[in-house]
Amino acid sequence: MGFLKFLSVLSASLLASALLLAAPAAADDREALARQLAEQVGAVDLASSMIDSMAPLMRDQIQSSAPQLNDEQLDTVVRILLEEFEASQTELTDLIVMLYATEFTEAELLGAIEFYETELGQVLLARMPALMERSVVAGQQWGADVAQRALPRVQEYLATIE
Repeated sequence: MGFLKFLSVLSASLLASALLLAAPAAADDREALARQLAEQVGAVDLASSMIDSMAPLMRDQIQSSAPQLNDEQLDTVVRILLEEFEASQTELTDLIVMLYATEFTEAELLGAIEFYETELGQVLLARMPALMERSVVAGQQWGADVAQRALPRVQEYLATIE
């Protein structure tokens, strides 16, 4: 009886070890699928677009926080920052891949990859960049409109605390 118990404990231990060893492989598979999906949907291009769109915002922020800089100095600071962001672009892509890998199951990643290989998936991928640009513009306009509507209330409040 003791030997059978030993065998069952040993079997359970071996099974647990096998599962633990298989878990990283499953995670690696999911990460590979996540990378494939990220490439398929243009996450690398998105990272590049985000960096490009940051330049005017960075320039404005730097100019407001360091008004003593002339245009040439400001351009140099922005260039340095953009170079650093561009050199680190793969880090952003890796972050996106890890988000996909943790957010989606292997089956979901496979399903998304298969979908984006279909005709409809290709249509969505082709139209997504323009939709994203228009969404950003629409969101900025919406934010400005909401802020403008809230401004009288903010001014009213500020008048009570002065």
